[in-house]
Formats: sequence, C-alpha cells, structure tokens
Amino acid sequence: MKGTIAALALAGTLAAAGGCQTASTARAPEFHLAVTDQGFEPAETVIPKGRAATIVVTRKTDATCAKEIVIESLNEKRELPLNQPVRIEIPKEAATDTLSYVCGMDMLGGTIVAK
Repeated sequence: MKGTIAALALAGTLAAAGGCQTASTARAPEFHLAVTDQGFEPAETVIPKGRAATIVVTRKTDATCAKEIVIESLNEKRELPLNQPVRIEIPKEAATDTLSYVCGMDMLGGTIVAK
C-alpha cells in the first residue's frame, strides 16, 4: 500500500513539473487545408513562429487541377488522393517566415505564415 501511494505521489509530482509528456502534448499542432472547387482553403494558414507544425491537406473534389501540392522551399511535392488526408511536417527551422505552395500545374496556391 505504501509503495502504491509513493508511486502515485511521484507520478503526480512529475506531471506537475512537466516531466511527463503524453503523445498528444509532445505532438506538433495540426492545421487543416482543403482542396475544393475554389482551390486551397484557407488560402492563408497561420502557424506558430519557430515551432514545428503539421499541415494536413485533404482534396475534397475531383473538379480541380490541385491533385498535388508543391512547397518548393521545403523540397516537398505530394500527391493529393481524393478524400485522403496528406500530412506534411513543417520543421521549426522553416516556421520562421512565409512559405508559399502551389498545385502541380502552378495555377492554384496559398501561403503558410509563421507568426
């Protein structure tokens, strides 16, 4: 009984001091983009400056040329299958300014702004 109480007290102390992180607290924040008939929505996504983030892009229409996304400054080119989320990691080193992205045909695009 004393061992159990001591273990619970230690766990509580670690959690209060920030020594215990769950998978959800250690994960980079996610920001969602949709590809619709109007293009990438939202056209501008704001992420925390200097902090890693994840962009999740889901193409929701077939009536678009945006069947892939290109983020040249990150050297990323990803296909966007219909109705399947595609996760793109933005490293904290890249989250310092504005990142532009376009579709594979360079006709539709948007920006990821670090603030």
